[in-house]
Amino acid sequence: MSSSSPDNKFFVLQYNYVEDYLERRVPIRPQHLEHALNAKESGHLVMGGPFVNPSDAAIVIFKTPDRTVVENFAKNDPYVRENVVSSFSIREWMVTV
Repeated sequence: MSSSSPDNKFFVLQYNYVEDYLERRVPIRPQHLEHALNAKESGHLVMGGPFVNPSDAAIVIFKTPDRTVVENFAKNDPYVRENVVSSFSIREWMVTV
């Protein structure tokens, strides 16, 4: 099942974390999770979470026809604002299966 219709557009947001991410995230993690849950409740954020072993990056999957939704999410995420994320990228993703 693949579709290029705007209603079925997906984007993948990848965060790359700073080296001491596990320690630096602690004081702002509640705000980060609240930010993510608000995006999930809005219907745009599908799922997300960090990679493990090593825990050096994370991905967040969005279903939205508008890339700016993902850009705004990242720019307003406490992890990005407080430099827990060293860099991020956004790519359109085509679901095939």
